[in-house]
Amino acid sequence: MSASLFEPGWAGAVRDAVDRGPDDVVRAGKLPTYWEWIDNARARHDGVWALVATDLPAHLLLEWEQGRCTRAEIVGPDAVATATYVLAAPLAVWQELQDGADAGRLVMYRRIRLERGDVLAFFRMIYFVVESLAAIGRVPAPSSA
Repeated sequence: MSASLFEPGWAGAVRDAVDRGPDDVVRAGKLPTYWEWIDNARARHDGVWALVATDLPAHLLLEWEQGRCTRAEIVGPDAVATATYVLAAPLAVWQELQDGADAGRLVMYRRIRLERGDVLAFFRMIYFVVESLAAIGRVPAPSSA
């Protein structure tokens, strides 16, 4: 299994995907009120998320300002200290997400774990988080040559 999910080229594509949000096909699969709730939760969100691959030295940092993902980069362990929320899982679980696993189930069954952050605030925006993780899962990993 390749670690290409946590490489710089992937980070830029992830930022574009989470900032753009789901396409019309994905939106059609759920009620409009679901997406309205997410849009409202998203619009108020400022913070930094660290998606940690527990078995790699490289992690994905996503910076949010008023619901826009303004920065995504691959960082080392020291940069994770700046994150508002730290979501951690082994690389194999992040790969499962990319292979189509349900993001909500990965969080609910603690395969992706909230390791740091305000738990109550996190779960108040859980559907926004889950849909952002799902968007990340739809970003193809660059081929490692």
